[in-house]
Amino acid sequence: MSQNTSRRQLQSLLQRARIVSGYSVRLVSASDEECTIAMPFRRAMERPGGTVNGPAFMTAADCAMWMAIKRHLGMEHDAVTYELNTAFLNAARRQTVYCTARILKLGKRMIYGTAECHDGKGRLFTHHTVTYSRLA
Repeated sequence: MSQNTSRRQLQSLLQRARIVSGYSVRLVSASDEECTIAMPFRRAMERPGGTVNGPAFMTAADCAMWMAIKRHLGMEHDAVTYELNTAFLNAARRQTVYCTARILKLGKRMIYGTAECHDGKGRLFTHHTVTYSRLA
């Protein structure tokens, strides 16, 4: 890791980020290996039948990967989502969604990783592959 972005810096960034402003996302943990966020359930995330909607899971995955990238690159460098693929495995019903992202390859131009949304006990809801493009 070239920069050591602190947990406090990452949480502050989350609080200021417009892309997740309506989701009340908070950072749970950040290490060199992975970052985990929590997204509390809100009625705006609910689809018919009381399950969390797909866009909420994708937002969580994108946000968790962004935090993992910021942890590695530092606050002064950025990257943008290039591709996000989602597999829906189980439904989340009116509950907090946790999402853990891991960087698998940190290249000069592209960053590749995975993110998994789960409950507090590790039950998987979604699996994502995420590719980011580094900005010059």
